[in-house]
Amino acid sequence: MRSPRKRALHYSAISLHDGTILAAYPMRKPAPRIMKRDGMRTDADGVTRTFPGAGHELSDVRNESRMRFQDIIANRLNTRRALRELVVAPLAELQAEVARLRLEVARLSESLAESRAAGNGDPR
Repeated sequence: MRSPRKRALHYSAISLHDGTILAAYPMRKPAPRIMKRDGMRTDADGVTRTFPGAGHELSDVRNESRMRFQDIIANRLNTRRALRELVVAPLAELQAEVARLRLEVARLSESLAESRAAGNGDPR
C-alpha cells in the first residue's frame, strides 16, 4: 500500500500587528514566479500570506465573531506566560551553569599549560 504524500501546508493568515494570528486558511503553494513577483516569503510555520490588521473590530459589540478572536488572543497570552514560567527561569540557570563550566575549563587549561611549561606535564 502506498503511503500518503506529505506536503508542507501553506497558509494565508489574518493577524494583528504584533503577530497574533487570528485566523489561518490553507492554500496552495504559490508558483515561484508569483512568490517572486509579489515578494512573498514562507515562514517556518508555513504562513505565506499575512494580512495584518489593528483589531479595532474586535471591540465592536455587533461583531458576533469577536468572542472567538478574543479567545485566541487569551490563549496566546496564556501560552506566553506558561512558556515564560517553564522555560525562561531554567534557561537562565543553564546559562549560569555554562558560564561556571567555561570558567572551570579556562582554569584547567591554564593549569595544564603552566604544568607543561614547567616540564612536569605529559609530553603529548
